[in-house]
Amino acid sequence: MATTTNRYLSYPAAAAGISRASSGSTAWSYSAYTQIVPASGITQNFYLAGLTWCWHTPVAAADTTYQWIIELATGGAGSEVLAVQIPCSIRSDTSVGYVPSNLVILPEPKFIAANTCISVRVAYSLATTSNTLTGIKILYQIP
Repeated sequence: MATTTNRYLSYPAAAAGISRASSGSTAWSYSAYTQIVPASGITQNFYLAGLTWCWHTPVAAADTTYQWIIELATGGAGSEVLAVQIPCSIRSDTSVGYVPSNLVILPEPKFIAANTCISVRVAYSLATTSNTLTGIKILYQIP
């Protein structure tokens, strides 16, 4: 059913997205969490609908496959609870350094209570501390 009042919003909206560096010197080790939405950031109940990020840097040699997992969690620092896990994969066919923006829409929006912290962490298939996702933002909907 179509609606004229339903809106999709991004957070942060009028600010740069969050950067999250890679996890460490062993493959598939998780980074620490970085907060995307503070407790007072979204003051109404909402549905988490997706995630976007702008760059994955640096780009390795041509024909390198990157795989990673992005985890979004709720709760304050030190007490995060996993809410969504997003598997990702790209193949770098150039060493020029351009990787397109990415948008992942969740198959079913996840309900999040008002004034809930949202944080992000990542794990990479490569054993590195130099890869970074930048411009991380959530897509959400106010019911």
